[in-house]
Amino acid sequence: MLLPIGQEIPCSGFAVNVPLQINVLGLITLDFRGGVRYRVEANPSGGLDGVKLKIIGEEYSADSPILGKVTLSQSDSDSTPLSLLEATSKNPEKYRNTVFHDFTLTIEKPPGGGKPMTLTNTKTMTTLGETLTTFPPQGTVYQLQQPVDFAPVDSPDQVVAQLLQLPMTMSGN
Repeated sequence: MLLPIGQEIPCSGFAVNVPLQINVLGLITLDFRGGVRYRVEANPSGGLDGVKLKIIGEEYSADSPILGKVTLSQSDSDSTPLSLLEATSKNPEKYRNTVFHDFTLTIEKPPGGGKPMTLTNTKTMTTLGETLTTFPPQGTVYQLQQPVDFAPVDSPDQVVAQLLQLPMTMSGN
């Protein structure tokens, strides 16, 4: 099931009841919709059992009566590790997809008012699709591996929000 190097793969995703903890507001739940586009890269250390995937575009948004439009979009970061697609079983075929993300979180109507607030994750975020039978995935739920802290871009030590879970259902387009 090796994918051709250079192939681009679009996937759509949605996650419902995503808990976002905001320091001054408490817990808010959001429903995100959007997608990601991968480009297949070689994985020289992975042998014939896997490839690396470079995220070349990613964005999810949710509408909140309190916060307005909330958007998770790919950061312009060349330091984000390449994601991994690995074969875990040959018969039947099974795959594990470990995805690394660096996001900008934009809140249209921040608590306390003012212009939209832009935050960035303080550490690279990891999601995992563990039991894929095909790639691109078809209705596979990817799970966030640990909560993710978000801080203002110009104050990376001042955490103001935390994404607690992100059960993202992904499907190839």
